[in-house]
Amino acid sequence: MNHSLFTRYSGPLLALASAALFGASTPVAKLMLGVTDPLLLAGLLYLGSGIGLGITGLSARLSGRAAEAPLRRHDLPWLGLIVLFGGVLGPALLMAGLRSASGGAGSLLLNTESLATMAIAWILFRENVDRRLFAGATAILAAHSCWPGQRMGHR
Repeated sequence: MNHSLFTRYSGPLLALASAALFGASTPVAKLMLGVTDPLLLAGLLYLGSGIGLGITGLSARLSGRAAEAPLRRHDLPWLGLIVLFGGVLGPALLMAGLRSASGGAGSLLLNTESLATMAIAWILFRENVDRRLFAGATAILAAHSCWPGQRMGHR
């Protein structure tokens, strides 16, 4: 993280702002689907994300605080898979799915992405999942069990 951009803000405030923007993005994308193609919208959303990350990365490099590990040749196949699934197929399928679900239901279901990511990292890559991570995942799952499933398909 570039500390020069965020020196006036605390971590919890940034986390809350990020969660609010993440939660709002799916209903807003649902509204935009009425006027644009799902693939075009997915591409535009990821273009905006790339521009924002590019500005943040450039700012970190210019301030001398960039501490990223360099990419090596053996990282490229994994990077290609990440780009394919997370940057192409995932957003395209999300936008296609939003056509048949409400924005609120899509946003809530999108939260299960964190559970799937954690399970994949834990099971396949043997990442450490401590009690706090497991408690957080359990809280997300418990919140989803409270959502009335029969109404999730309503627009």
